[in-house]
Amino acid sequence: MQSKDHSFAVVILAARATPSDRERVADMVQVAREAGAQAIVAAVPRGWRAPPYSRVVHVAPGAPAISAIRSGMAQLSNTSVRHAMLWPLEAADAGVARLAALVRGTQSEGAALALLEGDDVEHAPLMIARDAWLDLMTLGEQGMSALAERRGLHRVAVDAT
Repeated sequence: MQSKDHSFAVVILAARATPSDRERVADMVQVAREAGAQAIVAAVPRGWRAPPYSRVVHVAPGAPAISAIRSGMAQLSNTSVRHAMLWPLEAADAGVARLAALVRGTQSEGAALALLEGDDVEHAPLMIARDAWLDLMTLGEQGMSALAERRGLHRVAVDAT
């Protein structure tokens, strides 16, 4: 379990999910739990039920990523987590080991934003420190790249072992 100083939540960005993605989203929730997330929010299309062990926020089907991000992040405002991991559906195959490596790399560096080396900032799990959340809400429409330019981005080395 993570210490309070290194606590994190996961926001699964699945606004463009289809009914065939339900099991995939549920699997992402399970992986997030195994990686040590204290809170898990799934931003999914209207009509979906929350997978076990998660909260759900509904967004319009096909809504832009920033809508899912804002809705999901709003669920974390009254939590004590220090970081939020934004995890897009298209990166669902990132396993526990990759998420854990990202969490460890974020903890050791104390960066506002962290991403695994080689991953695309717009389409991969991205850790965001709590003090950068406001920037995320205001710059998010310009994409994660704009946020990375403003706050800096720490690239976490992926252990080859």
